[in-house]
Amino acid sequence: MPAWEQRKFSEIAHRSSNASSDPTLLNVEYDDIVSGQGILNKDLNDKAGGKSGLLFEPGDVLYGKLRPYLQNWLLPAFTGIAVGDWWVLKPDEVTSNYLYTMVKSEAFSTVANVSAGSKMPRADWSLISETEFSIPASSNEQEAIGSFFSRLDRLITLHQREPPRMMKEGKNANQYQ
Repeated sequence: MPAWEQRKFSEIAHRSSNASSDPTLLNVEYDDIVSGQGILNKDLNDKAGGKSGLLFEPGDVLYGKLRPYLQNWLLPAFTGIAVGDWWVLKPDEVTSNYLYTMVKSEAFSTVANVSAGSKMPRADWSLISETEFSIPASSNEQEAIGSFFSRLDRLITLHQREPPRMMKEGKNANQYQ
């Protein structure tokens, strides 16, 4: 078996279109995500729920198809509702972590940014679903790659956070330099 293989995106993941407006589920909207980082910028429990959207579950990947250059994506660890122009991607032949790493890649972004519409560009599913991507044949290797990049993303996020103001200006400022 080859170590890596070329597969159409539609062979490794599919879009879910299960709608929901369950008021007990958390809602995720574009403005809840830090663009380009794939992390939430607020506690979703503080938001009102009950909006209509696409149901997602842990292991699904949310991809913001509206203005794909904004890089709105999320790998949620909870069940909720994606409100707005999202694709809820369910992995078929890859692990969730690898699929998430893939949609954040330059290769995926390049295809997604060949979009329809000029005022409100949207990623084109028919184009993306037919595009071939290189993937590891082994699910263990997929998980190792996905986990590596998840840990790397968390470390980068931690290092980008500013230290507390009083520590930055106070006597212990040097430890944050």
